[in-house]
Amino acid sequence: MPTRFVLAVLVLALAACTEKGHGVTPLPRTTAIDAHPVLARFTSCPELEKTIEDGLVLQMRSILEQSRVGFYPGGPLGAGGPAAAPAPTAGPSSYTTTNSQVEGVGEADFVQNDGTRIAALADKKLHLARSWPPEALAVTASLEIEGWPHDLFLAGDRVVVFSAVYVPRALEGEHLACPLAPGGGATAVGGDFTCGYWSHDVVKITTVDVSDLAAPRVTSEVYLPGSYVSARRIADRVRLVLSDTLPFPDGVSFWPAISPGASPSERDAAFAELAAKNEALIRARTLDDWLRRGTVKRPGAADVDLGYACTDFAQGSGPVRPGILTVATFDVPSSSLVSRTSVLAEPGVVYASASTLYVAAQHWWWWPEPGQRDATYLHAFDLTDPDRAGYVGSGVVDGSVRDQYALDEHEGALRVATTVSARVDDGTQWGRVETAGRVSVLAPEAGSLKLVGETPAFGANERLFGTRFAGTRGFVITARQIDPLFTFDLSDPAAPALVGELEMPGFISYLHPISDTHLLGVGMEVAAGGGPSQVKVALLDVTDLAHPAAVSTVLVGEGWSWSEALWDAKAFTWLGARSLLAIPFADWSSTELTSDLRLFQVDPSTGITPAGRLSMADVYVSASGPGWSWSWSPYVRRSILADDWVYAVSDAGIRSAKVSDLPAWLATVEFPPYQY
Repeated sequence: MPTRFVLAVLVLALAACTEKGHGVTPLPRTTAIDAHPVLARFTSCPELEKTIEDGLVLQMRSILEQSRVGFYPGGPLGAGGPAAAPAPTAGPSSYTTTNSQVEGVGEADFVQNDGTRIAALADKKLHLARSWPPEALAVTASLEIEGWPHDLFLAGDRVVVFSAVYVPRALEGEHLACPLAPGGGATAVGGDFTCGYWSHDVVKITTVDVSDLAAPRVTSEVYLPGSYVSARRIADRVRLVLSDTLPFPDGVSFWPAISPGASPSERDAAFAELAAKNEALIRARTLDDWLRRGTVKRPGAADVDLGYACTDFAQGSGPVRPGILTVATFDVPSSSLVSRTSVLAEPGVVYASASTLYVAAQHWWWWPEPGQRDATYLHAFDLTDPDRAGYVGSGVVDGSVRDQYALDEHEGALRVATTVSARVDDGTQWGRVETAGRVSVLAPEAGSLKLVGETPAFGANERLFGTRFAGTRGFVITARQIDPLFTFDLSDPAAPALVGELEMPGFISYLHPISDTHLLGVGMEVAAGGGPSQVKVALLDVTDLAHPAAVSTVLVGEGWSWSEALWDAKAFTWLGARSLLAIPFADWSSTELTSDLRLFQVDPSTGITPAGRLSMADVYVSASGPGWSWSWSPYVRRSILADDWVYAVSDAGIRSAKVSDLPAWLATVEFPPYQY
């Protein structure tokens, strides 16, 4: 069985750490890539507890071994005055929603709209606004959300908010317990000691009924252990991906008491003694110490302890860093947690098609040495069952995945674009890292994701920046000093082919298909010698994959310019019905800081034309307390396009304008300030 295989590997590795005389045998410096990764469900709680502890003992001993020889790398291969609300009218004929990768698969963001209503998070509050008609834009209510709210879904008459809540992990005897108390009222057991950053890892799901936009009502509060990774919504079901840590117990140390004049054998003996002490602390814990429990709160009802089931956990056969990856299924209308599926792994990039959710986990090379290359395990979960994200299969590809756009499913095949880092022997202890790009294709087969095709390496000594797949075609941007666009024919999954290449200055970090023949890209160009930077908007003609061409390029900015759209695709707003693009923009010149919204008209025959700007520099966030006050004008971060109108959104409020009248604006609402 796969689980027994993993345990055998761990036992062999741990056996190699035993003392020999006054020294210590080093850990084996290989954790081979598993070419046929699988997940195996745990059948008992003792098996689950032992696997957790085996993994942490191996991690602890590997850290000690690297300390013993004087080197501990962070990662060998690399693993941002309201008007009165009018009576509702019919909404706009066309409008933008959150920029999502796959049609029908919604992605959470801190602001969402449905054409006539806007829900936004700022200053620890949920703000609700009536947005149509645009000249009557008005905030109808603001509701404080516990913790740090960062993402939401607006789904019909429900708003689902995800927030990070401070819940301390407290000392209980000699070991670190992990209570999960809702409402921010958790206190340490036996004192007020907390474990620093380990405390900030509870996700709260707050569901709000907004059928009356002026009187929002909380229907449920669900607390789940872990940190928020990503969320997707298909119809009434939300799939939430969480990452939970497995922290070492209190008392575990990674450097023994060694006198300055200690001999090598005395030093090795001190490390061996410390390793044994640490292992005893790890294995003294119970499963309840390792696995925290969730809680559900509903108005007028008693709190419900969610608990956990050991058979809901699975173990992968490939070596990964210890952690817990959880896919939770949440029903929006009933505000209920339906199920959870967990894997002992540290999660990475998340991608979802309409039928399958994929979670990446980086292969763990705990010790760098020449001959290694990085690899990514991909675990697939079924989304066609509304009640549970069941395990489909796993696969592995060379390299590391930059973001969700490097993954794409088409006709059952998963295409993956990666930066492959390989450690090459150059005569030094750790070797030299060389990089290149690769596109791999996986297909489901007999409960696994089988590698059926891959391209040769491309873009030597560069890293992937922007990737986009469109049907049977793929587009990859790599960057170092120049910015090549590579085009791919993926019509045959078994023979993906690199077809063409276009070199451009600077880089493009996000690509957006606007038709079958054209892409819009957002990136940056930096002046020669590292001078001022400019945001770049480029229109690319990919009609002929063998000869891609840059139709039009617009550079924006005079000083050190940037845009949130460079690293967050949700800041990129495209209204195809109007051929209109909006991105937030910021520029730091020698005299002032500029932050506004920039609009562009895009036409394949005439290119890109600036269509105006909308500033919110006069809208401030203010706060005060005993003897202090503070105010600032936040950056514009998001936009909404609706017919001929545009809305700019910042942490201070929302502003509407008619595109043809820019920079003049129609209405502005300011969010009520947070009370510190």
